[in-house]
Amino acid sequence: MSKSPPKTTLSALVLSERGQITISSLLLAVIMVWLHFYQQQQGSLLETFDFTQPLVWQEPWRLLTAHILHLDAQHAIYNAIGLLLLTLFFAGNFTLRSWFNALLIIAVVIAALVWLIGYPSRFVGFSAVLHGLLLLGVLLDWRQQDYRWSDWLNPIVLGLLGLKVLLEYSGLVQSKILLSIGDPQAVGILHACGLVGGLLAWHLHCRSLKALATMAESNQDK
Repeated sequence: MSKSPPKTTLSALVLSERGQITISSLLLAVIMVWLHFYQQQQGSLLETFDFTQPLVWQEPWRLLTAHILHLDAQHAIYNAIGLLLLTLFFAGNFTLRSWFNALLIIAVVIAALVWLIGYPSRFVGFSAVLHGLLLLGVLLDWRQQDYRWSDWLNPIVLGLLGLKVLLEYSGLVQSKILLSIGDPQAVGILHACGLVGGLLAWHLHCRSLKALATMAESNQDK
């Protein structure tokens, strides 16, 4: 008498949080690369979805859409690879919800700060979001080590990241991130805004973890 095949439970079909984050990041990376080739056929795509100072609050979708558009294929592919690498390294620190929250917070903070600073007047690209995401991931990893300086790798990465942005601001490192090529400090400004967004996302993420821990303790006391 043959045995019936084991039933597939719903829990077996549900991906882990890390798997969901990885698939979501892969989809976002594919969309970024695909959009570059699509925009070559649709000349008005950049004008409609890039960050443009005078239009950003009249057309608030630009706060987000500017980050997933790119000026050339190399830029789009590099940023897509960067997103996948950061996902590989840091996805374990997040739930799917907190991962998307981090991306949204960083993206909006970058655009809002650029608007407040007033420069650059236009930009596209995911690079600044990657800077914020890298900062966030390293800080969360370091948090697991109680921010001990003996864990030398995380402080070194943070120092190198800050140095890179400083060199960009000084014009010693250049990028094609801008639509309006001009002051090389603009690249440093964008990436520095990404770091500010990463710091805010880290602060909010830690507050959320503390709130969850407090809630769990109160439930245990009942």
